Amino acid sequence: MISLILCSHNGQERIFSTILSLSKLKLSAFTKVELVFVDSNSSQSMVSLVNDIWQQLGNLFPLVSIRETKPGKVAALRLGFEQASGDYFLIVDDDNELQFDYLEQGYDYLQKNPNVGVLGGQGIIPEEYELPDWFETYSYHFACGPQNIQDGDVRPLRNVVYGAGMWVRKEAYLKALKNGLPFIFDFHASDQSEKALNNGGEDGELCWAIRFQGYEIHYLSTLVFFHRIAESKFTDTYLKWIQERTNNSTLLGTIYYRVDKLNVPRVKHFWLKELVFIVLNYFKNFRFNFSYLTLELKRNFINIFLLLKMRSEYDQKINLILNFKNLSIKSNGI
Repeated sequence: MISLILCSHNGQERIFSTILSLSKLKLSAFTKVELVFVDSNSSQSMVSLVNDIWQQLGNLFPLVSIRETKPGKVAALRLGFEQASGDYFLIVDDDNELQFDYLEQGYDYLQKNPNVGVLGGQGIIPEEYELPDWFETYSYHFACGPQNIQDGDVRPLRNVVYGAGMWVRKEAYLKALKNGLPFIFDFHASDQSEKALNNGGEDGELCWAIRFQGYEIHYLSTLVFFHRIAESKFTDTYLKWIQERTNNSTLLGTIYYRVDKLNVPRVKHFWLKELVFIVLNYFKNFRFNFSYLTLELKRNFINIFLLLKMRSEYDQKINLILNFKNLSIKSNGI
């Protein structure tokens, strides 16, 4: 079985076209499909709305509708995974429209490649959109565009794929859960502000956690979905916000990257080593151009500020994930 995991926070205005695209998916004769909808703490429950829409479209396959009152994408996804019956999860954002063969292609690829724990596709912007000049440069941060130069393992270019349209092998996820997946991107645990809850990075954490179980992260360019991003997000103000969000999530994501390279039981004062690395790396790759002297310099200052603010908390997260990695290796006999 394939479980479509659709989470939405206040997505009443955009949910219909997403669900409509799901109703048009080509279903293989050898698979069963279910839709698991999670209302992610919307100000007004979306459960009845989604049930009504699905009924209007003909109840093409089973629907499970639930509400998560704990804020944040991580909480919604965890509940969705918990309620799902499928052998594969397919994460669908509430502004995604999957092409009709998305299920057929993804299922076939995962069946033929049992070593793949996560499979990413390619988000594209509808042709009628008028895009700002900067969009192509930052399209990946909007879950759009190619995720690698070729199909297959995303390494060495990347370590993760974006969450929109992401396939997850349930077996791999359950192994990560059993070995103590730490969910450091569940910002609700420490900060309930809207900014923190939309900080991003949960997709990358999921990729790393499954990689630690011995699986690979792959990309398939023919897995295509339309990403109907709200046009209000194509502004310089929103770009600035998403750059700040990316800086925050990248710094935390770096923890997984560092731990992947570590072969020690524990670390001390690792935040200081990271700070020194950021400074030295900036000067090592120094270039006399506007972008490097402005955007790159600002990004480094933000990361340094965050490190100084976190300090011991950064080391705690390093050791938490280090323990998770070592337990995963031992449990899976890697």
